[in-house]
Amino acid sequence: MDALLAWTALVVPSALWGVLCALRFRSKFTGIAAAAVPWFVLLLFILFSEYYLPYQGGGASMWPIAQLFGGTVAATVAYQAYKVSMRFLGKRT
Repeated sequence: MDALLAWTALVVPSALWGVLCALRFRSKFTGIAAAAVPWFVLLLFILFSEYYLPYQGGGASMWPIAQLFGGTVAATVAYQAYKVSMRFLGKRT
């Protein structure tokens, strides 16, 4: 159940960000921003939990691997939500 909650907390805000980018921003770089912002937000969250929160124990740090997989998922979901929203709104990308 914890894994489902973690993936939901990653995917839903990323998709909402992609839709918000399609609705509000008009630039040729909006698609890049739609994908990059969730990736960097996840990176900030991981680095904050790694370096500023007390040590939780449990062995080696796996934050680069978490960023690789989680960041890729967040960026992909946000970009696809952006593209689908742009198509639904009838705007050219």
